[in-house]
Amino acid sequence: MKGLESWLDLLSMAVGMIGAMLKGFKRRLKASTIFLSMVVAGILTYSILGAVTYFYADLNQKVIVLIAFCTGWVANEITDKLDEFVGDIYDVFMNYLKSKYGNKK
Repeated sequence: MKGLESWLDLLSMAVGMIGAMLKGFKRRLKASTIFLSMVVAGILTYSILGAVTYFYADLNQKVIVLIAFCTGWVANEITDKLDEFVGDIYDVFMNYLKSKYGNKK
């Protein structure tokens, strides 16, 4: 039974990563953002499923895969918003530096 759980964990991580990839394709995100969200989705899926199976040991495998897909879908959204946030902070910081040091003659 332990070997089956390991394969289910790997399958769930893959499903979570596929969920993030599909959401990235749907929103027409950049390839780097899609890849980053897939990595985040894999890690997040593995950790969330660990916590879920800790509390619900007799959970059906189909429910585990559904949770993995939804986690990947949400991880893509989180990664996209963080990417936008970091881009906005970078723009604000660069504009600040340009206004402070760029206009001197």
